[in-house]
Amino acid sequence: MLKEICVSSAMTYEYPPDGETLPIIDPYDGCTIGCPYCFQLEDENWNKNLNVKLNIADILGKEFIHWNQEDIVYLGSKCDPYMEIERKYQLTRKCLIELSKLNVKCMVTTKAGSKLIYRDLDVVKPMGDKFTLLLGLSNLEQLKKVDDYTLMSNIQTANELHRMGIKVWVFITPILPGITDVDLMIHALDKDIPVFLDKVRIGKNTGPTLEKFIGRNYPQLAGTYKEIINNNVDVYYDEIREKWCGDQRVKFVFE
Repeated sequence: MLKEICVSSAMTYEYPPDGETLPIIDPYDGCTIGCPYCFQLEDENWNKNLNVKLNIADILGKEFIHWNQEDIVYLGSKCDPYMEIERKYQLTRKCLIELSKLNVKCMVTTKAGSKLIYRDLDVVKPMGDKFTLLLGLSNLEQLKKVDDYTLMSNIQTANELHRMGIKVWVFITPILPGITDVDLMIHALDKDIPVFLDKVRIGKNTGPTLEKFIGRNYPQLAGTYKEIINNNVDVYYDEIREKWCGDQRVKFVFE
């Protein structure tokens, strides 16, 4: 159910396994993309409603009164800032406008294929190095539609924006054995775009959700994912890590 709400605070904090503290702005709470591996599924209250934070851009300023200008704020954790609902509400755009005025470094994380980032080029291009787009390549809708990764929408977007001078990083998180061909993805990207990789991370809710998805869509991979889910054995990830761990542009998350 979609709910329009007003919030008293624009920012939350997350604490990933590497010990960092990440300041997060989520213009929405909930996501329509439906990734069966999403770590947010471990929160059983998440995504019961899709909350639209109507006033979030209006209250951003008070969050940055004592802000360290070297710190980065992240847009998108409990939502994808560029999922389709953004086309109507434009809250991500409004937040970016405010962050630009405040001269705050920010990173937007998205794997949506909506191309809405192009709408906001007038805002983010003048931000220069203070803006980074972190673009996900584990979008299952896109992956099932292409055999040639150079034609994958998010890879094309990454390359196009990079050539426009936008700072772009990409993430293949998680690496999905039999679904994401990491070698071909990396080779389809411009050579100086940083790539972040991570394995499938299983929790009490993501395990059953992912297993059901694989059984329905990729039954030939059921055995591979049973090993990952039940025994934490991921042969493909280990092969990728061994191959790419010495490459300067490739980073392994939380290692």
